[in-house]
Amino acid sequence: MIKKITPLLAVICLIFNSCTNDVEFNTPGLQATIDGKLFRPDIRKAIIHDDGTLVIVGNTGTESINFTTSSTNIGTYRLEQQAINKVSFEEDDVKFISEDGVSNGQIVITEIYNNRVSGNFYFEDLKGSNGKSMSFKNGWFYRLPIENFVPEPEEEEEEEEIIINIEEEEEDPEINPCLLNASLTAMINGNEMITDDHDAIPFGVNNPSIFIKASNEDEEIEIVFPINVAVGTHSLTGSGNYSATYSLYNDKSSAIRGTLTITSHDTDSKCISGSFEFTTATGIIVSEGLFDYGY
Repeated sequence: MIKKITPLLAVICLIFNSCTNDVEFNTPGLQATIDGKLFRPDIRKAIIHDDGTLVIVGNTGTESINFTTSSTNIGTYRLEQQAINKVSFEEDDVKFISEDGVSNGQIVITEIYNNRVSGNFYFEDLKGSNGKSMSFKNGWFYRLPIENFVPEPEEEEEEEEIIINIEEEEEDPEINPCLLNASLTAMINGNEMITDDHDAIPFGVNNPSIFIKASNEDEEIEIVFPINVAVGTHSLTGSGNYSATYSLYNDKSSAIRGTLTITSHDTDSKCISGSFEFTTATGIIVSEGLFDYGY
């Protein structure tokens, strides 16, 4: 264990220019240099999802970063190899995201110890909504506790429980059918994929997104898009605001090109439906995709 921690301590020492008693190495940490400016968030988390992906999150209140690796295994995850699913940074309502074929960088997980993760990272040429680009250097995270992903409970749940208790003797309230009858189908290299397990999870605070997932015993499709997505056609890639992946026996492959078409989106009832098609980095062709979800 000492051999693993020593190189990371050396990096931290270089970043701080000296190792003094003021630096608490036992305290979880996350920081990076952004275009010459130090970014050191007060809130930092490592969140593991059911599919094994790991999301590192940091937030100062006015700035936030999150990046995702395809697993929690020790090793190097590179943007150009699509082993990093998504990188995004927000500052003063300007969002910077990784762009396929333009951005590059890597995340190195150096240690998993006592359910805590450590490592380092850098990213170059994240593209901003203001037309500018941003780079991260000398990034590191140290012993961030790994938490299980838990969807935030909706405030309506408490109210619904109260209504049910008060109106026990009345008719059951009508439940939006799109919340009960979620479906997703697609053709995978010409063979029909029928799914029986469905999730739709809103995530993010600023510029939130929707993560939909559908699976059967062997296969899984995941699609991410902004929660305020408009009716129309949008490009799909392996990262960024609109992204998709296909998995067979837990072997995940990201989209390199494709389209997502939203045919209806009711933000009041939180019902959304559409179609999709994409080709993955391993040559899998996903076509004739249809979905109907509530979130």
